[in-house]
Amino acid sequence: MQISISRASLLQQIQRCQNIVEKKSTSPILSNFLLQAENGALTLMATDLQIAVISSTGVNVEVAGKITVEAKKFHDIVKELDAEKEVLLKYHNNFLEIKNGRSKFRLSTLPADDYPGMPKDETEMNFRIDAKLLAQMIAGTAFAMSNDETRKYLTGSLFEMDDSNGFKIVTTDGHRLALKETRIDQSSSPAQCIVPRKAVTEIKKVCEDYEGEVTVALGARQIRVKAGDYTLTSKIIDARFPSYLDVIPRDNPIIVTVNCNEFDQVLRRSMIVANDFTHDLKLNFSTVNIEVSAHNTEQEKAEGIVEANIENGEAVIGFNGRYLRDVLAALTSESVEMEIRDELSPVLIRGKGQDDAKYVVMPMRI
Repeated sequence: MQISISRASLLQQIQRCQNIVEKKSTSPILSNFLLQAENGALTLMATDLQIAVISSTGVNVEVAGKITVEAKKFHDIVKELDAEKEVLLKYHNNFLEIKNGRSKFRLSTLPADDYPGMPKDETEMNFRIDAKLLAQMIAGTAFAMSNDETRKYLTGSLFEMDDSNGFKIVTTDGHRLALKETRIDQSSSPAQCIVPRKAVTEIKKVCEDYEGEVTVALGARQIRVKAGDYTLTSKIIDARFPSYLDVIPRDNPIIVTVNCNEFDQVLRRSMIVANDFTHDLKLNFSTVNIEVSAHNTEQEKAEGIVEANIENGEAVIGFNGRYLRDVLAALTSESVEMEIRDELSPVLIRGKGQDDAKYVVMPMRI
């Protein structure tokens, strides 16, 4: 293998793939990138056997071939190369030689034939969606994924296409739920899968940097996302996601409308003295404001008030302050609406005038 490529283009391909590489793998080759040069293109691949990504770019291929090289070391070298000068990569006597201006490196390699292949496409349906919109949907829901590995089905995001071409991303950790939805302007069949956290993070990352539409393909055992010359394929979590529609409150009578930024400021200040583990706050919803208070075992106390419009009643409810702040951070509207029934029932939260996102937070006993 022998190619020449710009440093910027090579670094972009590496950065697209590097987060997939296993840092402490028992199999040394999984700590490597697969580099394949042929037909005027360089293709990088990385896999941890759960997720595989490939990224390609056009290059000057003088000698076709394929090798594997340690990912971290390769990244660290390319990152430090002169951006104004071309990078030459050459495989010679079991080493990868890297030349850039006056700099030269030689890295050991492992045989490309020992590297796992790209997983076969096992998806059953696909649709196209704007990359930035998909990234926003993930950003607005990812915070509610659980960290509890004993409930694996909660540690990922549900990607669901319904029978009316409505696409949803749903997450929950059992204490809160986040849902974002949009309409897909093309015919598609119903499907759903639970996408692991690591894959969700990588999909968001590539979509944030991509202009245009991406293709999302779902299957019973796999999700595949294609953005131009980048493709991510991931196994899904083999489990059933909770029946989330049953959790979303309907017809909660008390309607609270409050400015997002002002509400968040009061919550943030009160949390300074709240319990470091439970972050518990007491919210008193009266006619014209919300009184927020917190205390701890050292008898310290915080109180704050924010103006609000409250209709159809009053309530005093305990919340995990961090859960409320996570929701406020995910909203893009100036004001937030909270729909409340009583101190023990789940609360529905959404941006005022926005129907594409719903958040549910369970109260705490106070």
